Amino acid sequence: MATKTVLTLEQFCALPERGPDGSSYELSEGELVTLPPPGYKHGRVIAKITALLMSSVSEKFDVVAGDTGFLLNANPEAATVRGADVAVTLRSSLGGEIPEGWFPGGPLLAVEVVSPGNRAADMQLKVRQYLEAGGREVWLVYPATRTVYVYSAGRRDPQVLGEDDIIESVVEHKFRVADFFRV
Repeated sequence: MATKTVLTLEQFCALPERGPDGSSYELSEGELVTLPPPGYKHGRVIAKITALLMSSVSEKFDVVAGDTGFLLNANPEAATVRGADVAVTLRSSLGGEIPEGWFPGGPLLAVEVVSPGNRAADMQLKVRQYLEAGGREVWLVYPATRTVYVYSAGRRDPQVLGEDDIIESVVEHKFRVADFFRV
């Protein structure tokens, strides 16, 4: 059985940005989470979604990618810092300044591309953490099945969308699911 590594927020802040093997780190309710470098398909889907969002959303939104950090819970002994594959925030929530460190709170929209090695329970925990921290919408994108699970604040069950479906998002734009997976 794997041993859990528990860290304070201060200890987590002292870690290098990447592990020696290229892995990244997140903190989930005080527990260290090590994530291996994603595969090529994963990265391609992230790039596609990022490009679609950047070319579609209005100036009132900010789009970030590349595991940008979000401080979802600042409790020093049980903090949560997650790195979203892609995220959208309201530009007005930045107060005119781009933070050097992690964004305080949940993004308006968090996008997580699910890799074959991801456990369903871990992904559900991430969804809950984003929404509890003030996020409004989370997309879990499954390249293997070409589906997207859309979780919304205040809604119990996700909306499950296939390639032929359209996402009507909180970022005031509609997206064809098929476009996320185009070659």
